[in-house]
Amino acid sequence: MDFRQRLEELRQFENSSPDVSQSGVTQRRLKIRARLTLNSQINDDFQIGVSLGTGNMDDPLSSNQTLSELLTRKPISLDRAFMTYNPKAVPVLTIGVGKFGLPVTRTEMSWDIDVNWEGLYQQVHGTTGPMSYRFVTSQVSIHEEEQRDDTLMFATYGDVSFNFDSGHSVQFVAADYLFSGIDSVAIFVDTEGIGRNTNLTQRDNTGKIIGFQSDFNLIDLIAKATLNTGRRSYPLQLTANWITNTRAATEENNGFWFTATYGDADKIKTYQLEYTYAHIEQEAVVSTFTYSYSEGTNVRLNRAALRYRVHPRLRLDLITIFTKKLITAPNDKNHLLLRSQLDASFSF
Repeated sequence: MDFRQRLEELRQFENSSPDVSQSGVTQRRLKIRARLTLNSQINDDFQIGVSLGTGNMDDPLSSNQTLSELLTRKPISLDRAFMTYNPKAVPVLTIGVGKFGLPVTRTEMSWDIDVNWEGLYQQVHGTTGPMSYRFVTSQVSIHEEEQRDDTLMFATYGDVSFNFDSGHSVQFVAADYLFSGIDSVAIFVDTEGIGRNTNLTQRDNTGKIIGFQSDFNLIDLIAKATLNTGRRSYPLQLTANWITNTRAATEENNGFWFTATYGDADKIKTYQLEYTYAHIEQEAVVSTFTYSYSEGTNVRLNRAALRYRVHPRLRLDLITIFTKKLITAPNDKNHLLLRSQLDASFSF
């Protein structure tokens, strides 16, 4: 079980400099997140898991719950419910079904950290000396509709990692995410107000959205290095991620994500420093599922975080996120948005 209390401030600036005198409306919110996870090993081969969490059920990206709306009661919903089959006779094989956490390494450019897939996955993994490997295929049901083709996603994924005696390690990831029937997502977001869309859309002669301009087949490449600095709680981790949509209707189809992290704040009085830079073009990824604290796609993002462990079960985080659009229409303003977050996270 875990609980997080967040104080968040969102401020908009008229130009590229965070000058308080030129800031627009400032919004402040209190948010909570509470999650309860139960896992059970049924026998040597089968495991089941269930996770409940707070949050807006119309938001696939987050289990945060804003404290507002006249002191009303807040919903709790099903985050995960899954079963995995890992046969004792074939330990390298795992098959999962249900609503499950992503069985792949990714950054939040392609999939927000709180997104859970629904469907099936098959995984083969193993270790040979200093090398470990993993291959995953997954069939994900995203949206079903009677009058249109279902929206499905087919993932093909592989990674290889090397762990060295020095304490250093590297990982290389290649993934392909192929979406089928994706137009239903654009229509559903528009008509039901669930999720968000910043990708280009098609409209009929009445102005109604009838689909995306692009199809989506995402090629996702990640390189990650973890370096031993000689300080036990302070490794240096570097992650570089490039993604391209091979079926985009425009040339704005690439994304870049880079994160540098020092420390892991795993023990009392230890800290972690983190910096992320991202450049996500409009058709690079499906905006409904990318990082929840950006505005979607067509965005440049800078994020800095300081995390400090004050107790084995309590960590304090200070996070600042700057975002700005990459391209705007001639008469549109391109405001710089600053989001500040102060978190107290408890685990039990």
